[in-house]
Order: sequence, then C-alpha cells, then structure tokens
Amino acid sequence: GHTLELVAGAMILALVAGTILALLLNRPMWGRSVLRGIATVPFLVTPSVMALIWKNLFLSPSSGMINWLLHFIGIPAVPWFSAFPLQSIIFIVAWEWTPFVMLVILAGLQSVPGEVLEAAKVDGANAITTFWRVVFPLLRKPYQIAILFGTIFIFQTFGEIYVTTSGGPGLTTNTLPYYTYRAALSSFQIGQAATLGVIGVVVAILAARGMLRLMTERTASERG
Repeated sequence: GHTLELVAGAMILALVAGTILALLLNRPMWGRSVLRGIATVPFLVTPSVMALIWKNLFLSPSSGMINWLLHFIGIPAVPWFSAFPLQSIIFIVAWEWTPFVMLVILAGLQSVPGEVLEAAKVDGANAITTFWRVVFPLLRKPYQIAILFGTIFIFQTFGEIYVTTSGGPGLTTNTLPYYTYRAALSSFQIGQAATLGVIGVVVAILAARGMLRLMTERTASERG
C-alpha cells in the first residue's frame, strides 16, 4: 500500500511541477540554457545524497531552513520525518524526478508546430486554454514516456527511505524494496526476500508492458 502511495504521489507531483517548469523554460528569456542546466541538477545527484541534503539542510526539526522560515512567521517547528514521514519521502522523490519530466515535456513542447499556436492566438484563446486544448493533446506521448520510466524507477525507491526514516515511524514508509532489504539483511529471511524481489520485478515488468501496450495501441489507432 505504501509503495503505491509513494509511486502515485511522487509521480503526480513530478508531472505537475515538471510541466510548469517546462512551460516556463520553453519561453524565450535571458540565460534560458543556464536555467535549464540548473533545473536538471536534482536528477543528476545520487538519491541518497539528495535525501541527506533534504534531511539535514531543509527538513531538520532543529536547523532546517523550512522550519526556520516557519519560526520566522510564528509557526512552531515541524518534525517532518516523524509527523509526515511518507509525505516527506514523496516530496523528496518528486523533487528528484521533476527534472526528468521537465526534459521530456520540454522536448515535446519544442516539437509543437508554431502555426498551431498562432492559430489558437488568432482565435482569442488565452494561455491556459491554448495549453489544455491545443498543446496538451500533442504531448500525450511525452507524458506516457515520463509516466512509464518514472513509475518503474520510483517503484524501486530505497536510498531516500534508508537515510531518512529507515522505514518508520512504525511501518509508515516501509515500501516493498525496503521491506525486501529488511527481510534479507536484518531478519536474514533470504527466502522471503527473494520472493519479494521477484514480486517487485514482476510488478515493474507488468507496469512497463501495460504502458507500452497502451502507447502501441494508441499509435496504431492514430495511424488507422
């Protein structure tokens, strides 16, 4: 259950944030290439290192920047990894995957024909209407690619949980990969760990196969 919550929550946040970033960085502006490079950094940093940065620099109950800002406006400090453990993990994972989504959607945006956008502008469509009714349908394949790879890799999330919550408090962040690790190296239940590992591989394969089939069927229907 926690694994599905993690995958769904992180994927949705990454899709929303990645889309917003892609739209912003697709606009002509000074230093756009530099900003794009900076925006990809979270995806290039090792997940465990990124989780440690968030744990110690941003979400620490005593010295985290977010709690410092909350204290500045009169709100008590929040122990994020004990009060909102799964939500904190979801946020960190989404932060890591947002650049990937941004790059995929950005590539899709750059392939949208300019005359289509001009026609929408002539018809009086505002930015939101243009994106939702004109651009978004043309980005279906980039979104499918982002969801496919994001789902497979987020499902395997381990390092972020290991360095922040260790599966706790209780079992609130005990996902399938982390439970497999605990079964193998903490409880030495090698048989159970092997079974869980196989289940994880099967689920990832089924998810990939389902998405690829959906993409293939839609492509075939468009051609037909």
